[in-house]
Amino acid sequence: MKAFKMFGAVALFSWLAALPAFAASECPGANDMGWREFRGGPLIAPTPEERGAVIDLLSQYAWRMDNRDFNGLPSLFVDDGHYYHCDPGNANAVLAISAGSLAQQFQTMFANLAATNSSATRLLSNILIGKTKDGNFEVAFSVQVNIQTIGVSAAHLDYTAKIYATITKDGDLLKFVVLKVAPAQSGIQASAR
Repeated sequence: MKAFKMFGAVALFSWLAALPAFAASECPGANDMGWREFRGGPLIAPTPEERGAVIDLLSQYAWRMDNRDFNGLPSLFVDDGHYYHCDPGNANAVLAISAGSLAQQFQTMFANLAATNSSATRLLSNILIGKTKDGNFEVAFSVQVNIQTIGVSAAHLDYTAKIYATITKDGDLLKFVVLKVAPAQSGIQASAR
Protein backbone atom coordinates (compact mmCIF):
# COMPACT_ATOMS: atom_id res chain seq x y z
CA MET A 1 0.00 0.00 0.00
CA LYS A 2 2.87 2.39 0.76
CA ALA A 3 4.20 1.87 -2.78
CA PHE A 4 0.82 2.95 -4.15
CA LYS A 5 0.80 6.03 -1.91
CA MET A 6 4.29 7.03 -3.03
CA PHE A 7 3.47 6.41 -6.70
CA GLY A 8 0.27 8.46 -6.39
CA ALA A 9 2.07 11.36 -4.72
CA VAL A 10 4.89 11.37 -7.29
CA ALA A 11 2.45 11.19 -10.21
CA LEU A 12 0.29 13.98 -8.80
CA PHE A 13 3.19 16.35 -8.09
CA SER A 14 4.64 15.70 -11.58
CA TRP A 15 1.26 16.43 -13.07
CA LEU A 16 0.85 19.61 -10.99
CA ALA A 17 4.24 20.90 -12.11
CA ALA A 18 3.07 20.75 -15.73
CA LEU A 19 -0.12 22.75 -15.14
CA PRO A 20 -0.34 26.47 -15.81
CA ALA A 21 -0.30 28.76 -12.80
CA PHE A 22 -3.22 31.03 -11.96
CA ALA A 23 -4.12 33.54 -9.29
CA ALA A 24 -4.16 32.09 -5.80
CA SER A 25 -7.10 34.41 -5.08
CA GLU A 26 -9.33 31.76 -6.68
CA CYS A 27 -9.14 29.82 -3.42
CA PRO A 28 -10.65 30.76 -0.08
CA GLY A 29 -8.25 31.88 2.64
CA ALA A 30 -7.80 29.92 5.85
CA ASN A 31 -9.92 32.46 7.75
CA ASP A 32 -12.51 33.00 5.00
CA MET A 33 -16.05 32.98 6.36
CA GLY A 34 -17.94 33.44 3.12
CA TRP A 35 -20.63 31.10 4.42
CA ARG A 36 -21.89 34.03 6.53
CA GLU A 37 -23.24 35.65 3.35
CA PHE A 38 -25.84 32.90 3.05
CA ARG A 39 -27.95 34.50 5.81
CA GLY A 40 -28.33 38.22 6.18
CA GLY A 41 -25.90 38.95 3.35
CA PRO A 42 -26.29 39.75 -0.35
CA LEU A 43 -27.56 36.27 -1.27
CA ILE A 44 -31.26 35.40 -1.29
CA ALA A 45 -32.80 32.03 -0.50
CA PRO A 46 -33.54 29.74 -3.47
CA THR A 47 -37.02 28.31 -3.97
CA PRO A 48 -37.49 24.69 -2.86
CA GLU A 49 -37.42 23.65 -6.54
CA GLU A 50 -34.17 25.53 -7.16
CA ARG A 51 -32.64 24.03 -4.02
CA GLY A 52 -33.60 20.55 -5.23
CA ALA A 53 -32.05 21.17 -8.64
CA VAL A 54 -28.78 22.42 -7.08
CA ILE A 55 -28.59 19.42 -4.74
CA ASP A 56 -29.22 17.13 -7.73
CA LEU A 57 -26.21 18.69 -9.52
CA LEU A 58 -24.04 18.21 -6.41
CA SER A 59 -25.16 14.59 -6.19
CA GLN A 60 -24.40 14.02 -9.88
CA TYR A 61 -20.88 15.38 -9.25
CA ALA A 62 -20.38 13.07 -6.24
CA TRP A 63 -21.68 9.97 -8.06
CA ARG A 64 -19.57 10.62 -11.16
CA MET A 65 -16.44 11.14 -9.05
CA ASP A 66 -17.14 8.07 -6.89
CA ASN A 67 -17.72 5.88 -9.93
CA ARG A 68 -14.85 7.41 -11.91
CA ASP A 69 -17.22 8.50 -14.68
CA PHE A 70 -14.70 11.09 -15.79
CA ASN A 71 -15.95 11.19 -19.39
CA GLY A 72 -19.34 12.35 -18.10
CA LEU A 73 -17.92 14.82 -15.60
CA PRO A 74 -17.35 17.73 -18.06
CA SER A 75 -21.07 17.72 -18.93
CA LEU A 76 -21.73 19.06 -15.41
CA PHE A 77 -19.71 22.21 -16.20
CA VAL A 78 -20.30 25.09 -18.60
CA ASP A 79 -17.88 25.01 -21.54
CA ASP A 80 -15.50 27.53 -19.98
CA GLY A 81 -15.94 26.20 -16.42
CA HIS A 82 -13.08 25.41 -14.03
CA TYR A 83 -12.25 23.01 -11.21
CA TYR A 84 -9.79 24.19 -8.55
CA HIS A 85 -8.05 22.13 -5.86
CA CYS A 86 -6.76 24.49 -3.18
CA ASP A 87 -4.18 24.15 -0.42
CA PRO A 88 -4.97 25.95 2.85
CA GLY A 89 -1.31 26.00 3.86
CA ASN A 90 0.21 27.18 0.58
CA ALA A 91 -1.59 29.75 -1.54
CA ASN A 92 0.73 28.96 -4.48
CA ALA A 93 0.00 25.20 -4.50
CA VAL A 94 -3.25 25.30 -6.46
CA LEU A 95 -4.43 22.88 -9.10
CA ALA A 96 -6.56 24.35 -11.93
CA ILE A 97 -8.33 22.21 -14.50
CA SER A 98 -10.56 23.47 -17.29
CA ALA A 99 -13.85 21.65 -17.85
CA GLY A 100 -12.61 20.31 -21.20
CA SER A 101 -9.54 18.72 -19.56
CA LEU A 102 -11.30 17.11 -16.58
CA ALA A 103 -11.74 13.65 -18.08
CA GLN A 104 -8.13 13.22 -19.15
CA GLN A 105 -6.67 14.73 -15.96
CA PHE A 106 -8.85 12.73 -13.57
CA GLN A 107 -8.34 9.44 -15.43
CA THR A 108 -4.61 9.88 -14.88
CA MET A 109 -5.00 11.13 -11.33
CA PHE A 110 -7.27 8.31 -10.19
CA ALA A 111 -5.65 5.44 -12.12
CA ASN A 112 -4.23 4.08 -8.87
CA LEU A 113 -7.73 3.60 -7.42
CA ALA A 114 -8.73 1.45 -10.39
CA ALA A 115 -5.44 -0.50 -10.26
CA THR A 116 -5.96 -1.41 -6.59
CA ASN A 117 -9.67 -2.25 -7.01
CA SER A 118 -10.49 0.60 -4.64
CA SER A 119 -13.41 2.96 -4.64
CA ALA A 120 -14.18 6.34 -3.15
CA THR A 121 -17.37 7.50 -1.51
CA ARG A 122 -18.15 11.18 -1.03
CA LEU A 123 -20.49 12.23 1.76
CA LEU A 124 -21.85 15.75 1.29
CA SER A 125 -23.19 17.78 4.22
CA ASN A 126 -23.85 21.28 5.56
CA ILE A 127 -25.09 22.47 2.16
CA LEU A 128 -25.71 26.22 1.96
CA ILE A 129 -27.29 27.60 -1.22
CA GLY A 130 -27.76 31.28 -2.01
CA LYS A 131 -29.05 32.93 -5.14
CA THR A 132 -27.40 36.02 -6.59
CA LYS A 133 -29.26 38.94 -8.15
CA ASP A 134 -28.26 37.71 -11.63
CA GLY A 135 -29.87 34.30 -11.01
CA ASN A 136 -26.72 32.25 -10.37
CA PHE A 137 -26.25 30.14 -7.27
CA GLU A 138 -23.42 30.27 -4.76
CA VAL A 139 -22.99 27.03 -2.85
CA ALA A 140 -20.85 26.06 0.13
CA PHE A 141 -20.75 22.55 1.60
CA SER A 142 -18.57 20.04 3.39
CA VAL A 143 -17.38 16.73 1.97
CA GLN A 144 -15.83 13.66 3.53
CA VAL A 145 -14.12 11.25 1.12
CA ASN A 146 -13.63 7.64 2.19
CA ILE A 147 -11.62 5.02 0.32
CA GLN A 148 -12.24 1.29 0.39
CA THR A 149 -10.48 -1.57 -1.37
CA ILE A 150 -13.35 -3.78 -2.52
CA GLY A 151 -13.54 -7.05 -0.61
CA VAL A 152 -10.38 -6.33 1.38
CA SER A 153 -10.65 -3.43 3.78
CA ALA A 154 -13.07 -1.33 5.71
CA ALA A 155 -13.52 2.19 4.44
CA HIS A 156 -11.01 4.71 5.78
CA LEU A 157 -10.98 8.46 5.68
CA ASP A 158 -9.01 9.93 2.77
CA TYR A 159 -9.73 13.61 3.44
CA THR A 160 -12.31 16.19 4.42
CA ALA A 161 -12.82 19.45 2.57
CA LYS A 162 -15.00 22.45 2.08
CA ILE A 163 -16.30 22.94 -1.44
CA TYR A 164 -17.43 26.21 -2.94
CA ALA A 165 -19.29 26.38 -6.24
CA THR A 166 -20.82 28.90 -8.57
CA ILE A 167 -23.66 27.37 -10.55
CA THR A 168 -25.61 28.81 -13.48
CA LYS A 169 -28.46 27.77 -15.72
CA ASP A 170 -27.24 26.51 -19.09
CA GLY A 171 -30.27 25.85 -21.26
CA ASP A 172 -32.59 23.71 -19.13
CA LEU A 173 -29.79 22.39 -16.89
CA LEU A 174 -27.84 23.75 -13.97
CA LYS A 175 -24.06 23.54 -14.43
CA PHE A 176 -20.92 24.46 -12.55
CA VAL A 177 -19.12 27.62 -13.58
CA VAL A 178 -16.51 27.11 -10.85
CA LEU A 179 -15.97 24.30 -8.36
CA LYS A 180 -13.32 24.88 -5.65
CA VAL A 181 -12.20 22.04 -3.38
CA ALA A 182 -10.38 23.20 -0.23
CA PRO A 183 -9.11 20.25 1.86
CA ALA A 184 -8.74 20.69 5.62
CA GLN A 185 -5.13 19.47 5.67
CA SER A 186 -2.22 21.33 4.18
CA GLY A 187 -0.41 19.81 1.23
CA ILE A 188 -2.21 18.51 -1.84
CA GLN A 189 -2.65 14.88 -0.88
CA ALA A 190 -2.68 11.79 -3.04
CA SER A 191 -2.61 9.32 -0.17
CA ALA A 192 -5.26 6.96 -1.46
CA ARG A 193 -4.79 7.58 -5.15
